[in-house]
Amino acid sequence: MRVDILHSFSNEGNVRPWRDVLNRARRRIKLADELGIDGFWLGEHHFDHAGIDQSPNPAMLMADLASRTSRIRIGIAAIILPLWHPLRLAEDLAMLDHMTDGRLDVALSRGILQAEIINLNAEADRADDRRSKEIFAERLDILRAAWSQDPFSWSSERFRIPHPDTRWPGAGEKYTDDNGRVTGLSIVPRPAQPGGPPLFSVTDTVGGFVGAAQQGLNVITWFPTRRVLDGLNAAYQEELDRAEQPNPALARSSAILRGCLIAPTDNEARELTEAQINDNVAFIDKVRGRKIWLDRGENPDDPGIREQKPFDLLFERDHLLIGSPGTVAEKMIQIARTQNVEHWLLSHYQDEDDAYVDRSLRLLADEVLPKVRAALGR
Repeated sequence: MRVDILHSFSNEGNVRPWRDVLNRARRRIKLADELGIDGFWLGEHHFDHAGIDQSPNPAMLMADLASRTSRIRIGIAAIILPLWHPLRLAEDLAMLDHMTDGRLDVALSRGILQAEIINLNAEADRADDRRSKEIFAERLDILRAAWSQDPFSWSSERFRIPHPDTRWPGAGEKYTDDNGRVTGLSIVPRPAQPGGPPLFSVTDTVGGFVGAAQQGLNVITWFPTRRVLDGLNAAYQEELDRAEQPNPALARSSAILRGCLIAPTDNEARELTEAQINDNVAFIDKVRGRKIWLDRGENPDDPGIREQKPFDLLFERDHLLIGSPGTVAEKMIQIARTQNVEHWLLSHYQDEDDAYVDRSLRLLADEVLPKVRAALGR
């Protein structure tokens, strides 16, 4: 069983110097490494004036953070693939994989926020879903080819590599034709991990799970719970089983993201998080509707669901790992047993308060995970 932390470069109201936001992340990853937490993930976001997650270059950030650790795995969730030139990304991630001694994991997405996408690659606007998927798929293919082909070349409507006017004095015959024209490039370095770091897709739809299986990607998901999650994992497994050459490195169920805060008592944990949970549910309700939190067959217009307090709504449906060490351990054991969860990403509430998060991480490492692993035999 693997338990990771998803960290946000949060700076609510944009009131702190960004260096302080960076130093908080440095402290937190060092503590997670010392406590034996398995992984530490960052996202990619741009133009964040509100301070939700000010992380425009996660590869560069992780190079700094990883240098302060010795064993914890380093994850990016997620690289917005259409916003990167695929060869530059292949080079950057390969370098980062070496800088971390092969501890890198990478999740990829098409992007969520329209303002991020169209201001860095307007062609990838998800308003044109077909084109967005085509751009993602080609860049994924190029990324993998750059890590495996030498010499590397690519020809398509969007990319022609090498450029036909490429000149390379002294290039060997491996990279040129009989007339000395450059026909391929050497992508340096290759990743430290053979074949490249493990790759993930971040999604919460049947199409996303099936597409991830077809593209040989692991899955990280946030909202789906219970029978909804079971159905998505089943669709993923069915698609993997159709493959002529199944990839044994792929997990058979998705990693799940859950909100977390552990305190000495259930009451204190709830008091510390309830206001944030209320705000979060109100925002998601506006963007995606109440149904996103619910199990299959539940009606978002049911008066009982509409009137339920957001904390209770989310806790009862396994979205929250919030409470005392005993409560959180019990919840993790129950979810792992019923839904075959082997990989967790925990996102902490009260993220900007080091005292609460440090305490939560220590309780997780010292009291929760030993109980969970003992109960599950993992």
